[in-house]
Amino acid sequence: MPETLRALRDLCALHATPGDEGAVFDFLTRRWRAQGLDVRRLGAYAVLAEPGARKKSDTLLLMAHADSPGFAVSAVRSPTELEVIALGGVAPQGGESLMLKTGGRPRPATLQPPDENWTRSQPLLARLSGPYAGARKGDRLCWAPFWEEADGLVTSPFLDDRAACALVALWHERFAALLPEFNVLVAATAMEEVNGFGADVLARAVRADAVLALDVTYENAAQGVALGQGPVITLSDASCLLAPALRDRLLACGVPLQTEVYNYSGTDARAFPRQGVATPVVPLLLPTRGNHAPRETLAAADLAAWPAAVAAVARALLSPIPNDAP
Repeated sequence: MPETLRALRDLCALHATPGDEGAVFDFLTRRWRAQGLDVRRLGAYAVLAEPGARKKSDTLLLMAHADSPGFAVSAVRSPTELEVIALGGVAPQGGESLMLKTGGRPRPATLQPPDENWTRSQPLLARLSGPYAGARKGDRLCWAPFWEEADGLVTSPFLDDRAACALVALWHERFAALLPEFNVLVAATAMEEVNGFGADVLARAVRADAVLALDVTYENAAQGVALGQGPVITLSDASCLLAPALRDRLLACGVPLQTEVYNYSGTDARAFPRQGVATPVVPLLLPTRGNHAPRETLAAADLAAWPAAVAAVARALLSPIPNDAP
């Protein structure tokens, strides 16, 4: 199994819902320190790493987010029934397998079908597989971990955004030679799925010459975005708007890239302008199927193509613009 897939599999076994990302932060911290990187925690909001010695060169920040949508207990009805609220965008059908995070072993649970008029602000019912007297308000649940590889596809919960976490975990170990001329910082943020607070804190703490927001996006036949066709640049969504001139520059970087245009949804890219930071930010994403569901799917080929795409887009973004460029 390729190392990036192995790291992704390990990350997808971890429980990290918004505001409770410690397991992923700890995983990244161990991997980065083993590579000799200097690691810094920004409270509960972000973790970042960089080589000890900086070059006299531009600095690139590669940013992932550590959380995935999940649930928080809002009321304990009985030793087997919990009311839970959604943390992040989910569209439950009922019958999904969950795991309740506890101080000991995780407790299996099943999400019950919501009312037909259910909205995300309303509670849902989760039934535990057996009595458990230790559940408390605020405890977290996530989709039950699952991993499958078949026909070049990987299926698991939490690919949003453990895929990018796997990439930043390995960047200096496996892919640093792709960008030898730049300082590369790697980071992971908290709470992207609910409020973006982690990226706001990171944006205030780090000064970079360019930022790539690494995340996943939707397979979209209408826009020609498909699994297996390479990473995706977001030209427009609720967090960024790239000018056509920048679009053309990035798409001429020399690697196959897909594009998408939305006026909703978004990534941590919004944090930098929101904090008054003028650094250019480009979302470079992987297409997935079943986003925020118990079974998300991506193409292993896209994951393998991501590092070269990161390097090519970063070089296009940081290279001097010719005087006659538009």
